[in-house]
Amino acid sequence: MTDIRKLDLNLLKAFVILLDECNVSRAAQRLSITQPAMSGILNRLRESFHDPLFVRVQHGMQPTDRAVQLGQIARQVLQDITSMLQPPVLEPENLAMTLRIGATDYVQKIVALPLILRLRRLAPHVQIALLPVQGQNIKTLFEQNKIDLALVSHFHVTPDMHQQKLYDEHYVCAMSREHPLANAPLTAERFSQLPFAMFSYNGGEFSGATDLALQALGLNRKVMVSLNNIVLLPELLQGSDLVAVLPAHFAQTLPNVHLQAPPIDIAGFTMMMTWHERTQHDVAHQWLRQIVAEVCQ
Repeated sequence: MTDIRKLDLNLLKAFVILLDECNVSRAAQRLSITQPAMSGILNRLRESFHDPLFVRVQHGMQPTDRAVQLGQIARQVLQDITSMLQPPVLEPENLAMTLRIGATDYVQKIVALPLILRLRRLAPHVQIALLPVQGQNIKTLFEQNKIDLALVSHFHVTPDMHQQKLYDEHYVCAMSREHPLANAPLTAERFSQLPFAMFSYNGGEFSGATDLALQALGLNRKVMVSLNNIVLLPELLQGSDLVAVLPAHFAQTLPNVHLQAPPIDIAGFTMMMTWHERTQHDVAHQWLRQIVAEVCQ
């Protein structure tokens, strides 16, 4: 045989059974076919491999040397095909792969940090790469195969992307515990007069959700510092009169910072997990996404 397209895998299965039985009648019984049909299969095998494969002896048939050689290969081929058709079995403790997560500094602290600690216990051979996504299109990063998973707000996810909701986020007002207004009630007007520091997702921005809420009341605020690295905010707040409006999940991790509800309604956001089609059905990635969701509960 020189053309693999002419190979019938069912012939290989019959060939292996013939090798086991060395008897056409018994091989036919195992395959639940008639003896003439089994004889026909043997003839096809002989034509395919250009070898008699079996020769008659006193008590049945005996495989030729060529048949013995082919039989070893056929068994391995059938075993490999059977393995291909089996659903993959995931063993987290033996899982070795790299997971590339795109996320902002805020999400890296809130989600990625506990995720890494969890994976160190459950899947110690998994490597985690945390990659910044500020100012970049998430779908483009997926299409360029630069990330496997993205942890971003719903503003950066489109309906055609695979996605899962992680949690709803709201904002709190943060300031130093030594701030003169740390324990004072804030009105919307007083709030708008405070000097602010803010986190800018794309960098260089001086307005955001807080400004939209104030403008709806006919008020404006003054943002004195715009940062695109949220981890700098704690020290900035502790050492100055600046205040900030921060995601509650992040603000609650900050030391020596006073938190209180803002005196205005500021629209929050939903934190999402999104991934590319190429990992949608991958068992390892499905398990890792489940761990991410559990971390966020």
